[in-house]
Amino acid sequence: MSFKRALVVDDSKSARLALKVLLERYELIVDFAETGEEAIDFLKSQTVDVIFMDHTMPGMTGLEAVSAIKSNPRTAMIPVMMYTAKEGEVYVGQARALGAVGVLPKQVQPGALFDMLLTLGLVRDRRTQPRAAGDEVAESLAAEDTDELDREYEQQALGISVQALVTRILQDQHVELRADILSSHRNFAKHVAGEILEKQKAEEELARLAPEPIRSYGPAAMVGLALALLIPLVVLFVLFLQVKAERDLALTENSRLAAEVETRIVAAQAENSDLVSNIDSERRESQTRYLASVGALQWAVNESSHYPFEELAFNDARLETLQELLVHLTALGFQGTVRLDAFLGEYCLVADDSGSYQLADPGMLAEFCSRIGHPLDESDSVSDRQSVGFANFLATSPLVNGSGIDVQVVAHSRLDSPRRFEFPTSLQTAGEWNRIAEQNNRIEFSLIASNR
Repeated sequence: MSFKRALVVDDSKSARLALKVLLERYELIVDFAETGEEAIDFLKSQTVDVIFMDHTMPGMTGLEAVSAIKSNPRTAMIPVMMYTAKEGEVYVGQARALGAVGVLPKQVQPGALFDMLLTLGLVRDRRTQPRAAGDEVAESLAAEDTDELDREYEQQALGISVQALVTRILQDQHVELRADILSSHRNFAKHVAGEILEKQKAEEELARLAPEPIRSYGPAAMVGLALALLIPLVVLFVLFLQVKAERDLALTENSRLAAEVETRIVAAQAENSDLVSNIDSERRESQTRYLASVGALQWAVNESSHYPFEELAFNDARLETLQELLVHLTALGFQGTVRLDAFLGEYCLVADDSGSYQLADPGMLAEFCSRIGHPLDESDSVSDRQSVGFANFLATSPLVNGSGIDVQVVAHSRLDSPRRFEFPTSLQTAGEWNRIAEQNNRIEFSLIASNR
């Protein structure tokens, strides 16, 4: 199977990562370039099947990069799709005039992306193809885990079913062998009896044609009659001895085969037990590594999760952190909940002329603070603390919707915001107070994995 390659040209790391997740669903290998110049240098030594080009980038614009790619005979046949937030019929016309095959929005839906790839011949439409039996078995094995008791019952059932099957095979072989022997002996007996009957008919015909002899039964006649009666009995006795010998030989061979099969069954059960044990051990090790990776990600994002007094809790900077976290979790196969809790710090504030509260001058004594708290002290509304871009990402991003990862955003009032760092009694200035308050003004990430 040959994999298709795509080049994503965009100066936004989050946009590149989001498109990479979508393209890898369709088994495309994804390469990155941050500028148009970098993309052109990449294409001098590499070849790809499709290019996704942003419009606005440092240096060369997306349209200029498309023009350069299409003017080079080596790269002119590579389809270029503009992947940008820019809209309008004029822009679409400019892009197509320069050689782009079309324009996709930054918040592209997976269905629209699939249709585009299907049109370019980079994916196959499997929706109408029958599912292979091997695929269904693989999905069934990946969807279920059996506990220790179920596996023990399955092993016992396997041993019983194999032993019963072997016994049935031996019995069928014995019956078939015996039937063949009896059929052979019957045919032989029929042949001998036919020859005797033909001989008797010939003798009767000769006796009928010959003159009527003088009936006299001497010793020779009596001996001949006795022999005529004895020969069939001898033949039948010989046949009986032959059948008995062949039957005894078949029983001996069956006993040997049964012993050999029993030995193989015991060996197979021992090997099966070892395989199950190894699989369980590998599953436990895999689960341990998975949980350790998730725990490391949670620790990393919480190391510097505080934010300044004047910033929104859920702004574009936190959006970038969330996007990178979701990309890493998707690569790990994480399924579950990512929870973001926004807590408020207790700042030393002073009122300005409009009645609003601002941070006190750092050199001011802390005892002269007009208020200790936060302007959002009594608010637990998420909308008061998030940007429009953050809200749009939660509503439309494929990293959240349909990915198996649920993102929960919670805003806490000051009374519901536990301190992470306490205020020492030796604090004197507002600056010292507010440095500790900012450490408590934070977002805590919690990664809650579902049962695997």
